[in-house]
Amino acid sequence: MKVGKARQKVNIICKDGTSIKGFVYLNEGERMLDYFNDLRENFIAVTNAEFFYTEDIQSFRLASARIAKKNFIVLAKSTIKWIEEA
Repeated sequence: MKVGKARQKVNIICKDGTSIKGFVYLNEGERMLDYFNDLRENFIAVTNAEFFYTEDIQSFRLASARIAKKNFIVLAKSTIKWIEEA
């Protein structure tokens, strides 16, 4: 039996200051909080990941430069400082 997945766009800030914009896939009806608090998994899959590094903060906006783009990455949950649905 195949479980349906919902694609969710996210913005992620890592502990090293790198930010990532991309997509994660949640089970139908699953909340983002439940997905990240699942202790059975230490990693998350992110697709269409764009990496940015913050250069400066100007008038409450981040000035950043894109440093890479990957079709698929596996990211350790322990490296995540902050995440939001975009």
